[in-house]
Amino acid sequence: MSEADRGMDFEAFVLETSAVFSRVARAESGDLHSAEDAVQVAYLRMFSSWEKLSARQGSLVAYGRTAVKNAVIDQFRRNQRMVSLPVQEIPEQESVTGIPDAAYEMVKEGIDELVACLPERQRQVITLCVLQDLSPEDAGKRLGLKEDSVKRYIHAAIKNLKKSVNEFGEEVTV
Repeated sequence: MSEADRGMDFEAFVLETSAVFSRVARAESGDLHSAEDAVQVAYLRMFSSWEKLSARQGSLVAYGRTAVKNAVIDQFRRNQRMVSLPVQEIPEQESVTGIPDAAYEMVKEGIDELVACLPERQRQVITLCVLQDLSPEDAGKRLGLKEDSVKRYIHAAIKNLKKSVNEFGEEVTV
């Protein structure tokens, strides 16, 4: 495989998987910037051995998800040794949706905190079905559950999330 073919093949893979890998990294790290860094590290590692990876039997997407998760873990371990720096103010800019970027990030972080408070099975199902775009059937296969059980966990998680949001809203208004 020539260098140009290798690059084009990998570029297509990146375009196809970047959204999924970003959601996986975001779910694992809980931080947008760390998630972006982890995805980049995973892609760099995969590109360096792309010929071997693409010649293998098996799913490149599954390998990439594992690479992203490992990159998040590596970042976490590396950052534990670093000294914490003070948080800088985020400038108020409006995104395409009309919501200021800082507010949008706060909402996304709040959702991550709410999902983290769910029971383990509900959190796993939400992570697989919502953040990783798996069907309930595929999520059930991964977790060793029936599709109907996965759907029940999704509905229970949604109910718990709505309850948590309502409780949070009452705390803010009181």
